[in-house]
Amino acid sequence: MTRDLPRPREWLAGAAPYRTESQAAEVRLQSNESTESAPLGRYLRQADLEGTLLNRYPDITAADLRTLLARRWEVTPEQVILGNGSNEVLLYTFLIFGGSDRTLLVFTPTYTMYARLARLTGMRVHEERVGVPYSLDVARVRGAVARVRPDVVCFSSPNNPTGNLLDDATILAAADAGSILVLVDEAYAEFSGHTLLPRIADHPNVVVVRTLSKAHAAAGLRLGALVADRRLAAMYEAARLPYNVGTLTQLVGRRIVADDAGLAERVSCIIGERTRVERELHRMPELDAFPSAANFILFRPRMMRGRALHTELVERGVLVRDVSSWPDAGESLRATIGNPTENDRLLDALRAVLAERSR
Repeated sequence: MTRDLPRPREWLAGAAPYRTESQAAEVRLQSNESTESAPLGRYLRQADLEGTLLNRYPDITAADLRTLLARRWEVTPEQVILGNGSNEVLLYTFLIFGGSDRTLLVFTPTYTMYARLARLTGMRVHEERVGVPYSLDVARVRGAVARVRPDVVCFSSPNNPTGNLLDDATILAAADAGSILVLVDEAYAEFSGHTLLPRIADHPNVVVVRTLSKAHAAAGLRLGALVADRRLAAMYEAARLPYNVGTLTQLVGRRIVADDAGLAERVSCIIGERTRVERELHRMPELDAFPSAANFILFRPRMMRGRALHTELVERGVLVRDVSSWPDAGESLRATIGNPTENDRLLDALRAVLAERSR
């Protein structure tokens, strides 16, 4: 007898899994992760292997790690919510403030996970089309908020995939519009040297998301955090899954967060390389390259499709992210800033492809 499958909500019935590009390549600059090798042995000691017990549940509050992060960010531990990567705390945001009778406002192109999670939780999604170059100001935000009347607004600053830092006044224009939840994703804040964290005190409807996946070179650890006013943080604590940050993650996370010297050196090297890569891209008349305050740079070819350039780069052993399918990103590619050798491979591959095309 044939049995019918249970019927999911309409959006989920046609949704495809979230995937990143996984083609084989010698130089992998597609995921905005640190390309510096960071083995687990850098943070574990021999005594940890005997003293870390896996038969017991982890500290459900991750108190030591939250306290350490709170000191770094000059907030209280109660304001810090931890997640299995920043995507988990993003999901909690939509579980708490989303729903079928609510609306998300985003300014595209931006990180596609915001709209994905909103639709997953049944929200309506309004994508305000900004395009590339990504120019967003107070007037544009106020106008969109007045028209859309959203319940949640998400900003990425520096913005992914365009790389530019948003002005505080631009973001706070949404927060000043009423009882709207304003999420500010600062995954790349260490590279910009700027944060909106101090503004939570006078804008309690603002929450800020951070991660250890980028500047801390710990994408494989899966550790993210959200900082909120204490009253909102209590809501997140109620929604948070118990024991969502494992014992080993808490241990290694504390060691990584305490490594101030390693973080400073890594960020300095990436900023230096970012400046060099931007300069070289601007010397290629066949490309438009856009200023970045993150650990990646967005560029688009003038004489060919973005996907075609992406394919040609892969054939030369270099994998970048094709974002041309992202809403309003145009024919753009996004390249992570790697080490000098990796960046040279990218630049050489671009020069070779563009030279062939201009013949």
